[in-house]
Amino acid sequence: MRKIFIITLCHLGILILSQSIRIQYELTYRYDPTQTSTRKINYTLDIHAHQSVFRTEMRRTSDSLLINTGYGLGYNTNAVYELYLSKDSDQELYNKVFVSPLSRDRFFIKISEKLNWNISSHTLIIGDYTCQKATVNYAGRNWTAWFAKDIPISEGPYYFHGLPGLIISIEDSDKNFNFRLTAIKKTDKNTLYRTDPGREISWEQYEKLLKDYFTDPLSSLKSSGKKVYTDNKSGGYQPIDNREFTKNIQSTLLKNNNPIELTHKIDFK
Repeated sequence: MRKIFIITLCHLGILILSQSIRIQYELTYRYDPTQTSTRKINYTLDIHAHQSVFRTEMRRTSDSLLINTGYGLGYNTNAVYELYLSKDSDQELYNKVFVSPLSRDRFFIKISEKLNWNISSHTLIIGDYTCQKATVNYAGRNWTAWFAKDIPISEGPYYFHGLPGLIISIEDSDKNFNFRLTAIKKTDKNTLYRTDPGREISWEQYEKLLKDYFTDPLSSLKSSGKKVYTDNKSGGYQPIDNREFTKNIQSTLLKNNNPIELTHKIDFK
């Protein structure tokens, strides 16, 4: 396992007392479960008091700009890539934020699945920390986590929380998703940059949105009377080929259909 350089214990007390912490994770994941190819994405977990937000580095920057200027960087609408979760541990509220493709409407899903951790006596040295093993099943995948009691923060990447120490790494048994901590930083202010999560929907509504998008990616624009154009490579624009556009979108969705919540994998047809 690669060495992880994180803060020393003498600085940890200052971080915890400040109650404003930024934790960075690198995710290595298989976007296509039938292939061995992987991608890497950097995520940030911002914690302030009992609240936290987990998102990509790009979304964190975008949320910061949106809060400070009113203008963000837009959204990546790939549901596998865009793991965005807002947490409130005191209220036990965990909201998965989802941006609808093309229309860019924002929605959130309340996740209430209980994490029944099985803590083992097995230990492993990761970087400067002695980590302890814990296993759990979440949404159809079996996960193995290594957490550090020396960092008394009951947090981790994405939905994973509730252990007596910070999760340093966590991976599912099929090795589709692997989160690895890369840094912990003290922040001098509240850097949650919480934005409007949008409208609450159920998992069923979420799946219907993606199925409708698969069937007709341009439906939301058609219903509003808008037309979509593309670059004609001569300095002008031309209407897109609806059939070709739909075919490309469907191919992308099929190749990237490996969600972290396996129980909510969509059967695109």
